[in-house]
Amino acid sequence: MKKIVKNFNNLVKNTIFKVKNKTINKLKISNFNKFLITFISILFLYIFYLQIPLLYDKDWVKDKIQTQLLSEFKINLDSIDDISYRILPAPHFLIINSKIIMNNSKNKKTIAKIKNLKIFLDQINFLNKKKMNITEMIINNANFSLSKNDLKVLNDSSNQKFSDKKIKINESSVFFKNNLEEIITIIKINKSNLFFDNKKIQNQFELKGNVFAIPFTFKLNTKNDLIIEKEFLFKAKTLNLGILNKHITKKDKSAAGSNSISFSNSIIDTRYKSRDKKLVFTSKNSKLNNFKINYAGDLSIDPFELNLDMILNNSNISKLFNFNSILVEFINSGLLFNENISLNTSLTVYTKNNDDFFDNAKIYFNILNGKINIDGTKLVVNNMGSLKLSNSSLFLQDNKLFLNATFFFDIKDSDRLFSFLNTNKRLRKTIKNVIVNIDYDFLNNEIKFNNVKIDNNKTSDQFMNIIDGFRDNNLNNLIKSRRLLNELIEAYVG
Repeated sequence: MKKIVKNFNNLVKNTIFKVKNKTINKLKISNFNKFLITFISILFLYIFYLQIPLLYDKDWVKDKIQTQLLSEFKINLDSIDDISYRILPAPHFLIINSKIIMNNSKNKKTIAKIKNLKIFLDQINFLNKKKMNITEMIINNANFSLSKNDLKVLNDSSNQKFSDKKIKINESSVFFKNNLEEIITIIKINKSNLFFDNKKIQNQFELKGNVFAIPFTFKLNTKNDLIIEKEFLFKAKTLNLGILNKHITKKDKSAAGSNSISFSNSIIDTRYKSRDKKLVFTSKNSKLNNFKINYAGDLSIDPFELNLDMILNNSNISKLFNFNSILVEFINSGLLFNENISLNTSLTVYTKNNDDFFDNAKIYFNILNGKINIDGTKLVVNNMGSLKLSNSSLFLQDNKLFLNATFFFDIKDSDRLFSFLNTNKRLRKTIKNVIVNIDYDFLNNEIKFNNVKIDNNKTSDQFMNIIDGFRDNNLNNLIKSRRLLNELIEAYVG
C-alpha cells in the first residue's frame, strides 16, 4: 500500500511541475515589451502629474502669479479674470485679456493691454503648490501705450537687474504718445525678449519689428556695477542704416560714450560727454560719402535743442544738392515740423575738385517753432562772385515738400562770368547782382520762378518766359544752362 501511495505522489508531483513549467514558458515577456509597458505606465503617471495644477484654487493661482510677476519681473499685472491651465507645449497658465499697470503709478495707468499671456511653470514642485515657480512668460498680441515719462521710468528700470527668466513678446504694437495723448509713432513688434544673462552678467533686450513700414532690429545690453554700462545696436537693412552706441554713467550722473552711425558710404563716428542734461560732442574719423568730415556741437533733450557746426573737405559741392531721397522722405514725414524742436546747424565745405563750379560753401539748416529755413546759406566761386539765400522756408503742402527762397547773386567780376558762359561780346554788359525768388518742388524736381530782378530792375515778360525753361530741373545740364542764360542776358540787354 505504501508503495502505491508513493508512486501516486510521484506521479502528481511530476504532473504539476510539467504544467507549471509550461505556464511559465507561455507567460514569459520579452525585454522590449517590459520597456514598453514601463514607459506607458510612467507616461500616464507623468500626464497625471502634469494635471495636478488643475486642482489649484483659481483665486490662489491669480494671487500667486501677480505676486511673483511683481517681485521677480517687476510687472504689475491686473484684470486676471479668464485664466485656464494647459499642458502643451509645456505646462502653463493661459490668461486672456489682462493689463499691465505702471508700477508706482498713483493713478494706476495702464501701459499694456494683453490679449494672450502665457505663464510657464517649473514642473518639479507640482505636488506642493506653495512652491509653484514661474520659468518664463510669453506675451502675444499686446498693445503698449507709452508716453515720454513712461519711457524714462522704463529706462531707469533697465539699469536694474532683470530676471534670468525670459519675457517674450510676439506680434504686438507700441504706441508712443505726446503729452496730449496723441499718437506720434507706432512700432510693430514681431519678436522681442528680455532677460538677465548670467554668463555675460548683463541685462539683454532684443527686438525685431518695424517702424514707418521699415523693418529693423534693436539690441540693448546693460551692466550695472560701480558704473552703468549700456550698449545698443539699431539696424535697418532697407535703409542701409546702422547705429551703435556705447554709454557709461558714473555715480555723479556724468556720462561719456561713443556713437557710430553708418549709412550708404558714410560713417558718422562721435565721442561725447554729458552733464546736467546737456551733451557736448565731437567727431572722430567720420566720413560722408567717402569724404572726411569734422564736426562739433551740443545737444539738450528737454526741450530738444541742437547746435552743430560741420566742416567737409575735398567734397564736390554741386553733388550736395543731389538731394538724398532718404533725407527728403525724413523731412517729408513731418517729424521735424515740431514746435518743441530747435536746430541750428552749419556745414562749411571746401573743394579741390577742378570740375566743381563752386570753390567753397557754407550751408545752414535751422528749425525754430516748427519752421524750417536755410537762411544765410552761401556758395562762392572765387574771382567771379557768390550766391546767398535769404527768406527761405521748407514747408509741406498737399503732402509734398516745397522750398521757397530768395537767391541773391553777387557778381564780383561779370567779365569772368561772361567768359564762363561763352557770351557774345556784343551782349556783355556789366551786371552787379541778380535777385531771384523761387518755389522748388522736391517730389517733381521742378522750379517755379516767382520774381527776378537784375541790378534792382524788374525783368520783362519775355525774360520770364525764357527763364521758365529752367522749370524742369531733370533736364538741366551745363550746355543747356549756358544757352538759356545767354538767352536771358540777350533779353535783358535788349
